[in-house]
Amino acid sequence: METRAPVSLLRGRRFKWGAGLVATSCAAAVLILWLVPSRQSSGAPGAGASEQLTSRGYTDAPAGTAVIGGNPWAGGAVLVELRIKNDQKVKRGEIIAVLSNYSQADVSVRTAEAQLEKAERKREAMVSGFRVTNIGLQEIIAKAKAEQVKLKTLELTRSDGPPDVKQLQVDMARTNLEREQAKLKVMKEELALDLAQVDDDLKILRASLDTARTKLEQSLVRSPLDGIVVQVYAQPGERIGQNGIAKIVDMSQMRIIADVDERLMNRAHVGAKVDVTFRGSANTYSGKISRIVPIVKRMQRIEPDGGLTTDAPVVQVEIELDDPSSMPEVLGREARVTGL
Repeated sequence: METRAPVSLLRGRRFKWGAGLVATSCAAAVLILWLVPSRQSSGAPGAGASEQLTSRGYTDAPAGTAVIGGNPWAGGAVLVELRIKNDQKVKRGEIIAVLSNYSQADVSVRTAEAQLEKAERKREAMVSGFRVTNIGLQEIIAKAKAEQVKLKTLELTRSDGPPDVKQLQVDMARTNLEREQAKLKVMKEELALDLAQVDDDLKILRASLDTARTKLEQSLVRSPLDGIVVQVYAQPGERIGQNGIAKIVDMSQMRIIADVDERLMNRAHVGAKVDVTFRGSANTYSGKISRIVPIVKRMQRIEPDGGLTTDAPVVQVEIELDDPSSMPEVLGREARVTGL
């Protein structure tokens, strides 16, 4: 004999099954609604026109950063004097350190200056001293001899002496004149040769002085820009290594460096307007993309489902604020960039 369950029990089971189906459907709908916005906010390809380009970055000053005293003195010079410290402001051309070769370079400069001064005085004496005076006297003598020849010639033309004797006297006067003129010529040529030699020596001495001054300048480390010392790498008494002496940053050159998904670069271009917020601050700053680095790199990316992928090609962009004075003067501060 077939036994049937009561009608009330069957209805209870149907009710429970229906409630479970409704609950499952609601959970699925909630999950879909949660996933869709998260994928849209990640800026996936095919997103609607109302979606925004979002990226994370950090503050840096790539165009205003200088590492001082690096390779030119690596493994060679020793730091003997350091005139800066962390967080100190420096000016372009200001001496920030002195190297161990300063003393030797200073002596070389002083020696070269003394030699150059001596040679210059020697040349000055040549063009205004006794040699020029002697040449002037010899010119007077040569002119006097020339006048004597003229007078002698005129006198002999009026005398009654034998012609051969008169000719001999004229020839002797002319010989004396030629001798004095030759002496004057030699004196001038010797002076010209000596001046040429001194001028060559002066060129060599000036070049030596320039070289000595260059070495002296190299022993004085100067700041190449106006900025702030953010890190000191060496201390007095240490040999300068590959890191150099210090790192100086011009804070007026601060920018936001952000990584943008390569698939979204059609929405990012130089001049594109963006909004920037910094970590720890609720303020929003307007800015624009000032530069796009033409290099694609790969990095890990967190997907909306929480998984990791290493296949994330990104392009680095530099962002400049419309009001540069509002840029935080802090290197490496995290920022969030949203496209307008």
